[in-house]
Amino acid sequence: MNRHGVTAASSDRSGGQALVEFALVFPVLVFVLLGIFDVGRAVYAYNTIANAAREGARIAAVNQLNPAPSDTTCIENMPVENLTSPNWSIKACAASSAVSLGVLPSAVSVSYSPPPNTGLSCSPTLYVGCIASVTVSYTWSPVTPVISNLLGHIAMTSTSQIPIERVFP
Repeated sequence: MNRHGVTAASSDRSGGQALVEFALVFPVLVFVLLGIFDVGRAVYAYNTIANAAREGARIAAVNQLNPAPSDTTCIENMPVENLTSPNWSIKACAASSAVSLGVLPSAVSVSYSPPPNTGLSCSPTLYVGCIASVTVSYTWSPVTPVISNLLGHIAMTSTSQIPIERVFP
């Protein structure tokens, strides 16, 4: 017995008890921490595609060409000087805003509709006031194996709508 009234055998048992408790709690703690990491990644992915949809809608609102270009580049800070080569496309600009996720222009869709309660027609010719809708799609998958087995892949989409402010001939 030592001066605190604890025997050496008793001290060894409490150390073993702590080790067993740690072994039981540690996997749960790691699972929770990895889950928080995956939730953070999912929030980041959704915010990124929402921003990409807003960026594409902004391009559609202020730089709309009739018909829309099929260019695959995005040089936003360059004004449209030549209508046959505008240096941008709505899909390419939206995809470039989500480049950290690997979103391709094929994952972006653009549609136009007339404003509600108006007689404005937006097909086949676009006019100022038509509503441009840009939708960005992305498939998110968790990196944690256990969570990946439970949830699988999650399809995310974000749509942004904005009225067209300017249309080039």
